[in-house]
Amino acid sequence: MRNRNRRLFLICATGLAVIGAALLVACGKSPRPVRVAGQTVGPGGTPLADVRVVLEIAPGDSEEGTSVERVETTSDSQGNFSIDYQGHWRHASYRLEARKPGYERLLIDDVDSAKKPLVLRLTQGRP
Repeated sequence: MRNRNRRLFLICATGLAVIGAALLVACGKSPRPVRVAGQTVGPGGTPLADVRVVLEIAPGDSEEGTSVERVETTSDSQGNFSIDYQGHWRHASYRLEARKPGYERLLIDDVDSAKKPLVLRLTQGRP
């Protein structure tokens, strides 16, 4: 009886260890979701509607390929925008671009480390 209990304990402990190791591996390789949100404003701080906001995602690991993904949205009547993106890569760089006719293009590199919520201040284009 004692050997049977010991065997059962070892089988359960081994099973739990395998499950725990599998969870650690899965969590360590999962890409994280990215949310970029904020407001587009003009030079005086007034909200700008219909600004095209594009998030570019580039893989950070050379073994993950070189393709760049783009996700875009347009700011609403109050200048608010948000982009939700479920990443495919564990390491990536994020670049944000904002465009509106009559205004200069705005680029922000490393947007994932920028202060949140984002305020994208566009300046009037040169004549």
